[in-house]
Amino acid sequence: MAKTNFGSFFNKFLSLFIRLLHLGCFIFTAKDHQKPPKKRKHWPLSPSSPSHKPHANKSLSSTWSYLKRIFTSSKANCKNTIPTHPTAAPTPALTSARNSQQSLVSMVILPETHLSETSLPPPHPESDISSDNPFSPLRNDIFPCTACGEVFQKPHFLEQHQATKHAVSQLLDGDSGKNIVRIIFKTGWTDKVRNPEIHRILKIHNSTKILARFEEYRELVKAKAARNGAVVGRRDERCIADGNELLRFYCSTFMCDLGLNGSSGICSQQYCSVCGIIKSGFSPKMDGISTLSTSWRAHMAVPEDVEEEFKFMNVKRAMLVCRVVAGRVGSEGDETNKEDGGFDSVIGRGGGNMAHHTKVDEEELLVFNPRAVLPCFVIVYTV
Repeated sequence: MAKTNFGSFFNKFLSLFIRLLHLGCFIFTAKDHQKPPKKRKHWPLSPSSPSHKPHANKSLSSTWSYLKRIFTSSKANCKNTIPTHPTAAPTPALTSARNSQQSLVSMVILPETHLSETSLPPPHPESDISSDNPFSPLRNDIFPCTACGEVFQKPHFLEQHQATKHAVSQLLDGDSGKNIVRIIFKTGWTDKVRNPEIHRILKIHNSTKILARFEEYRELVKAKAARNGAVVGRRDERCIADGNELLRFYCSTFMCDLGLNGSSGICSQQYCSVCGIIKSGFSPKMDGISTLSTSWRAHMAVPEDVEEEFKFMNVKRAMLVCRVVAGRVGSEGDETNKEDGGFDSVIGRGGGNMAHHTKVDEEELLVFNPRAVLPCFVIVYTV
């Protein structure tokens, strides 16, 4: 009887123990399920970190885990393993939180980078420095002289250099241009007693500015001749075609060694007339530029004793062969001798009221606009 009572008591105690054990398993599994969220606080992204648990709680939890493995069934083990899977769920939250925080950081940093980029000074417009190719030239605004190789930083500096240092070039023997100029000069020299001696013939390299002025003036004369022909009814075909362009002579003096020993530069002396004409053209202050049809007449336009009187200044004589846009030619007998009267040039010295074009090749021609005369060659000679 006592043995039966003991057995029933033991069974009841065992069943109660198992129930308490199961109840403890549910309690501690719930606590274990809540542990991973506490671990999230240890990440550096969280604002604060919790304090660590005492070692007694860790030992108690390990004891209960050991008892669970002994007394629980496979069903209980399944219940214990199922809640462990959601522990991996917080990682996307962490990554999303991390990504959001990084996006916030990038939103704060990006405006600073834009401000730093906009605050940089703009590059100089005259320089083009390339860092990709170390062998590329540092600047693209250099202008070299094709004659001597000297480099300039501005185009007008190059033009000034060419207009002074490479203004003329000497024509050598055998050059067809030199032979033609010599023939023209000799043919127009009518004095058979005093023959001129040509020392050198120089070709003038006019600047683009002087050439443009000459071409623009010729186009104006051509357009004006076309308009006048339409109004009056009498067309001047020569003026309409080329502005009535002629080849004329102009005698002047110089004081330097122009073109000597192959020199191509001109001087800057105030009273060196030939160099001044080559550099800047004829002066607009002149009351008409006198050009003549032959070299002899142009030579006689300058006094004979000019070289003797100014020998102490090293004054020498030179002949300029020029292209002249005569346009519509008047005469000294006309009421007006300026462009206002419709004439572009005037015949001097007894032109009379005869046909203008027959007298242009024989007499002095005065042109009013300095742009109408373009010097092309310089003949250095003595008589």
